Amino acid sequence: MEGSNTADMPIIEFCNITKAFSGVKALDDVSFSIEKGHVHCLMGENGAGKSTLIKILTGVYQADEGEIKIKGETVKIRDIYHSRKLHIGTVFQENSLLPHLSVAENIFLTREPKTKTGLINYKEMYEKSLEWEKKLGVSIDPKEKVRNLSVAEQQIVEIVKVLSQDPEIIILDEPTSSLSDNEIENLFEIIKRLQDNGMTFIYVSHRMEEIKEIGTSGTVLRDGKFIVTINDIKKISIEEIITYIVGRPLNQIYPPRHAEIGNVLLEVKNLSVPGLVHHVSFQVRRGEVLGFSGLVGAGRTETAKAVFGDLKKSEGTIFKEGDKLSIKSPKDAIRCGISLLTENRKEEGLFLEKSVSWNVVSASLDTIKSHGFLNFRKERNLVKDYVKALGIKVANVERPVKYLSGGNQQKVVFAKWLNAGSQIYIFDEPTRGIDVGAKSEIYGIINQLAEQGKAVIVISSELPEILGICDRIAIFHEGKLVKELDRQDADQEKIMYYAIGGRDKVENISE
Repeated sequence: MEGSNTADMPIIEFCNITKAFSGVKALDDVSFSIEKGHVHCLMGENGAGKSTLIKILTGVYQADEGEIKIKGETVKIRDIYHSRKLHIGTVFQENSLLPHLSVAENIFLTREPKTKTGLINYKEMYEKSLEWEKKLGVSIDPKEKVRNLSVAEQQIVEIVKVLSQDPEIIILDEPTSSLSDNEIENLFEIIKRLQDNGMTFIYVSHRMEEIKEIGTSGTVLRDGKFIVTINDIKKISIEEIITYIVGRPLNQIYPPRHAEIGNVLLEVKNLSVPGLVHHVSFQVRRGEVLGFSGLVGAGRTETAKAVFGDLKKSEGTIFKEGDKLSIKSPKDAIRCGISLLTENRKEEGLFLEKSVSWNVVSASLDTIKSHGFLNFRKERNLVKDYVKALGIKVANVERPVKYLSGGNQQKVVFAKWLNAGSQIYIFDEPTRGIDVGAKSEIYGIINQLAEQGKAVIVISSELPEILGICDRIAIFHEGKLVKELDRQDADQEKIMYYAIGGRDKVENISE
């Protein structure tokens, strides 16, 4: 580039990148560049090629064809350690922390400060950890074992760990999926501060509002192909971005509801779990979608797990259509017609080494029995019906579920519980890490369940989602259900007011 200066060059250039797995192209001749100091949003549906591209940039995969340039220099990134030497840091959606080590030990793993005698200088390590936490606006005991932290706290530790490695380029893969609104706000402040100092970010998210807020530019991939680079993301509407992502206009992210709300199907009275849930009572009617809202750690998930028998309650009564239930385990809950789609699908919702087919029928083997024996032909046909109905992208239902994208894994969990034929469904963060097209499909499934007279509870940290799909909203604060709002009376400000501990003086905050 004669007469040019490296300062004028893009910090990263992807040139004709192609990558195939078993003959199927995950990336097909992808080319685009990223400017220094930008927050460049990488967008696309699950399976569009985003994760593959990131793994090539971080040395996890090698491209079959094409090259990567960093500051104008062609580089062949051998492995993740080489990417770190090139000052590329990555915060993956699924954390890579070692649970038996402390926060500080995880942050400085393989980079521990040493004393003059060559021993680990724990005092310095703890002090440096606190310094980085302070920059993020968070406070986590650096001596605490990671296994004792919440999912949100673990995600924060991941971010601190990467920032402490002095990167020039930071890849953030769904970094806010486990964070509260306050923690997201703190993270965005850090991103903007580092961006002002010349840091470059590749930001992967399915949350359109986030992309508009934090992004400066962006690139859309679809089916492994480059679609468009958006030079100024602030000047384009969310609707236009969605059209690029899904390849068609998506008129309604939240499809209209036509369910008739009937009698009370589930009633919970005075539910308590020591230290987590305090005297929670609520009802859900047939055809109704009840939202659980609140900050991370407010007791929403713990309440759901106690109803499902996955957490032992100290007191409380559960009724189904007026009949008292005895639920001491998830097996009891399933028998009583209650399903729980868990927040952490990989650890609690799926058997990753097992096939798609095995996972779908795992909670309801009776659905594939004939004359008391498992009917494998019936199983294949049933699973293929769910694959088609939910749009699960998999060539063979016998393929282990660990090879599916996050969105398709989530759909497998949905299929598992739909196959159980329950009457009461509890969905904990059902669209976390899922693209906007798949989100709309899942909202449609929730609507169908309501229209069939089922009772549905949706736990979500996304306020637009809660407002978009729920009939009523139960707001949690510090383990208590502090307020219920009908959808027509609710907005984001009111929900947050109660979620942070506000008292019942709504008229003062709605002006």
